[in-house]
Amino acid sequence: MATLAQKRRLDTTLGAPVCVVLNALARLLGALSRRDHSLTTPPRRILVIKLVGLGSILHATLLLRALKERYPDATLSFLCFTQAAPLVPRLPDLDEVILLDDRSYWRLLRSVLGFVGRAWRHRPDLVLDLEVHSKFSTILSTLTCARDRAGYYLDTTRFRGGLYTQLVYYNRQRHVQEAYRQLGRAVGADPAVGQPLPPHLSPEEQTAAERFLDECGRGARKLLLVNVNAGELCWERRWDPANFAAVIEHFAAREEVLVVLIGSPDEAEYTETVRRLVSEELRTRVVNSAGKLSFGGFLALLQAADVLLTNDTGPLHLAAALDRPTVSLWGPGLPETYRPLIGDHRVVWKGVYCSPCLYWVDEPPCAGCNVCMMRMGWEEVAAEVEALLGVAFSGPTAGSAGPPPPDERGYLEGYVVRRSVGRQATEG
Repeated sequence: MATLAQKRRLDTTLGAPVCVVLNALARLLGALSRRDHSLTTPPRRILVIKLVGLGSILHATLLLRALKERYPDATLSFLCFTQAAPLVPRLPDLDEVILLDDRSYWRLLRSVLGFVGRAWRHRPDLVLDLEVHSKFSTILSTLTCARDRAGYYLDTTRFRGGLYTQLVYYNRQRHVQEAYRQLGRAVGADPAVGQPLPPHLSPEEQTAAERFLDECGRGARKLLLVNVNAGELCWERRWDPANFAAVIEHFAAREEVLVVLIGSPDEAEYTETVRRLVSEELRTRVVNSAGKLSFGGFLALLQAADVLLTNDTGPLHLAAALDRPTVSLWGPGLPETYRPLIGDHRVVWKGVYCSPCLYWVDEPPCAGCNVCMMRMGWEEVAAEVEALLGVAFSGPTAGSAGPPPPDERGYLEGYVVRRSVGRQATEG
């Protein structure tokens, strides 16, 4: 399977010329057909495209609800990659979920051809593309030949000018739900802004989570879930493992708290490396649940939590949708754009010069030296967690020690280091 960086390069190298050709054709056909794009005729089929990003997909649930309420007789479909498959079918209001298999280029080509053929047979009247920069999603939207196609524009998406009939400026400094609301308004709906709608959970999945917690010996103890992972979109969102271990050890020493680490099967190994940083006498009191539950069981585990401590990544938004308190750690991302809007949520963010970089560049300028995350002391994070757990902060636990403060001598925030120069250019 291709990496995210490879997919981005392919999106640029192949997607750009295809969009140029489609733009010319769309402008010519538009001039000849003189179609009415006023949306006076209610759409019978609506397609929403959001290929990746569990958090963004969850934040879009209020838009989906508004579309369903505004056009109750329309079939509402959702197009995404297979990595979102565990979540999207659980969302309310959807009539159909269409998956693109991106596990290999051949599978992707085959599923794209299948999607286009399906779209021509059951042509949507309205397409909403929630991707901001993607040429691939733009091509997919255009190939549906839908009467109306709505999406976002920026200086990087001028190629959409002739391909979309409704374009809304994407303000990267406002919350993503506000962007979804503006796009909804452009097509006649008016989404709310607030807590995302929760995904569906079955009684069997809730029972599986309860059984797992019984095996962990939860009893009457408070449940602290810890997510030490972050997705491929930006590995620099991960807080230092030693800092995480210090916080985990701090709470593992308490009789009234059960600490459970969470993650996907692919994240189990990294999660275990963090657990092994906990002192040997307390390590057995920390449970690594990564990969041990189904996705539904994982959601039910989140629903049972008293607090989730997490990097800026998918589980944060899942917990918020399930109305669970969270402490989230932000560095490359900007809390104002994706943080939970309603509920008990604490944010830790240092706001160094080069933060946020996640939404403006493909690769962080620090090349992995994420001082925006390094500057967070484990004691301040532990204090935020204790405040939500409802216990008084008692200071560092004996034996706990996070990493020393980062030595930033010779590091210039935001400086993109050339391989031919190395770090010498930032010294002095």
